[in-house]
Amino acid sequence: THLKVLCVYHSKITDERARLLISHLLDHPGLTTLNLSHNKLGVSSGRALGKLLNGHSVLRVLDVSNNNIGAVGGSSIGHALQSNTTLKLLNLRFNRLGDEGIQPVIKSLMKNCTLEDLNISSNDFTEPSAIVLSEMLQTNKTLKNLNITCNNIGEVGGKHLQEGIEENDVLVSLDLRLTQINAENEYTINQKIRDNADS
Repeated sequence: THLKVLCVYHSKITDERARLLISHLLDHPGLTTLNLSHNKLGVSSGRALGKLLNGHSVLRVLDVSNNNIGAVGGSSIGHALQSNTTLKLLNLRFNRLGDEGIQPVIKSLMKNCTLEDLNISSNDFTEPSAIVLSEMLQTNKTLKNLNITCNNIGEVGGKHLQEGIEENDVLVSLDLRLTQINAENEYTINQKIRDNADS
């Protein structure tokens, strides 16, 4: 039998055990869904996930929310996403990626033409990442759903984000609560998202 779905969440899996598990998944090229959320994944797991996404994977859904992949792990996933052609949904919520780890993920979507749903909420990123996000949104033509809640992008970051959204006709869902952006920018952004959804 071919393994297609693997869900091991809320299981207290350590970083090393998760790394070994992910490495073994390279022997299961038919895997389409992987959920390792709410565990103890760290840098080693992040690197292993990068290799998995970079290989001959047909993975379509990856949920590693509520772990501790960090900046290095985020970078590994971001670099792999540049050439990945199968992943549709990626949930990286609450992984302490910071600006250093989140920017490679965002930049990858300037080349990636497959990902449709991205959750990068609660990852401690700030204004510089919002600028990169704005640039990505001006060029990306496939991302439909984006969650960036609970990141401190601030008023200046909000202005940049609005500039990117104004050039984007594809995104139909954007959650930007608790990002400290200006109320006026938030209203304009949400209006553009509604227009995208209605068109």
